[in-house]
Amino acid sequence: MTAETTTAAIPASIDDLEFVMISSSGSAVSETAPTRFRYQQRGQMLWGAYIGDTVQLGRFVGRRDGDELTICFAHKPIDGGEVILGTAQSVLRRGDDGKLYLDETFEKDGAPHLSACVESAPLALWPALDPARRSEPRLDGTSFVLQSSTASTVSETAPTRFEFSENSGIIWGHYFGDTVTGGRCVGRYRDGVLEEYFVHHVVATDATLLGDSTTAVKQLDDGRFELIEDFVLDGVPGYSVCVQLA
Repeated sequence: MTAETTTAAIPASIDDLEFVMISSSGSAVSETAPTRFRYQQRGQMLWGAYIGDTVQLGRFVGRRDGDELTICFAHKPIDGGEVILGTAQSVLRRGDDGKLYLDETFEKDGAPHLSACVESAPLALWPALDPARRSEPRLDGTSFVLQSSTASTVSETAPTRFEFSENSGIIWGHYFGDTVTGGRCVGRYRDGVLEEYFVHHVVATDATLLGDSTTAVKQLDDGRFELIEDFVLDGVPGYSVCVQLA
């Protein structure tokens, strides 16, 4: 192994890179089928998916600041328990073997943990989602537009649009338009409330912001859904309403 290999720079983008877990204080790690993470990156914005070991299905969003990653996640345990929400702080580093590693401090349902992941060759094909695992309300494949918000004036001609997917109790999606270049969200629906984390790039300030929200899902008389959201964006609380497109 050459000095050049061991001191290779950490890439500015980890888009399409995959990592597998090698240790965790949260659970024993499978040697044959460890949890696998696939990252997507646009600028500072991160999002992705994870599967394997104790995880049936997982999704995450986050932000990259240099070699530090702030991640918010939701996953369905393989044992059939309810969807788990959590947050994590990870540091990218280059190991002596030349591979990329993620050293992570994370919180899972309020309990602190440590884990480590290493870069891995990507899977040729990730498993398809099982349509039988969709749940109520049927937000999978739905689209919404922002109707009002305390964070900004809403465009009448091009309001922010949200596209949602859902499986196994996890809800995730992307959004774009008006004041937002692009954004990603992930969360769970429980007891009539949608709990979400989100990240988006703001057009006016060229900033990538993280936030979280608690949203009541209301069904209108015409059968469409309305999302009534209390959110915190970059530490500032707000309120918004979105309506499903027909």
